[in-house]
Amino acid sequence: MSDSPYSPGAPISGGHYGGDMPPTAGADAAYGYPQTPAYMPSPRPPVPRIEVGDAVKWAWSKTFANPLIIAWIPLSLAGMGLVVGGLLSLVDDDSLNAAIGIPGVLVWALIMYLGIQSAALRVARGERVTLRSFVAPPNGFDAAAALVLVGLASVVASLVPFGGVVAGYFFWVTAMAAMNEGCSCFTAIGRSCRLMKQGGNAPVVLLVLGVIHLVGMLTAVGWLITGPMVALMTAYVYMRMSGGDVAR
Repeated sequence: MSDSPYSPGAPISGGHYGGDMPPTAGADAAYGYPQTPAYMPSPRPPVPRIEVGDAVKWAWSKTFANPLIIAWIPLSLAGMGLVVGGLLSLVDDDSLNAAIGIPGVLVWALIMYLGIQSAALRVARGERVTLRSFVAPPNGFDAAAALVLVGLASVVASLVPFGGVVAGYFFWVTAMAAMNEGCSCFTAIGRSCRLMKQGGNAPVVLLVLGVIHLVGMLTAVGWLITGPMVALMTAYVYMRMSGGDVAR
């Protein structure tokens, strides 16, 4: 009788297919598995395809297909104006008026931006846009906190030449990531940086988006149209950089 503790034909612990011991160097090659030379870098994943013309045409068509997005800016402005105006009517001190008015404008800007980004995300996902899409954005608290942090970081970055532009690019889809993925504010910021790091045509889209925004601000009517277009193009970039596509 053999003194070996192993039964005939039983797999030996620590071998190539069992146990906790890792395979020895060259074992995979011995079994015929192809090996990647150590000097060769790992292949990079393909950069998501973003077509600038398609992004503009898609945003343009979806803006007019969803008139509630166009109406959101004046509706939100009117609503906040009533609230701030009511508070100011109760205060006679000019210094207190400024203390109420300036925060009121900032709060309106945050609510307006989150609402239009939420609606644009629903359009990109092929979902119906309702008034609730604007006033109750998904994961709104973390999205708002992320925007505040991004705004502060952008202000600091703007002290360096082109720092504000670079920060704006990498933080571009932060709100979209927070609302679509339901993550925390810090995770959303990191997610945006990782997505925009892929590059591709995204910087060109940002340049075009900036031009559209500046042209739209020349007139009130233009602002009402280009504001939603900017949000929809942001949703387009987020969906494409995430490896998906927008609803057609």
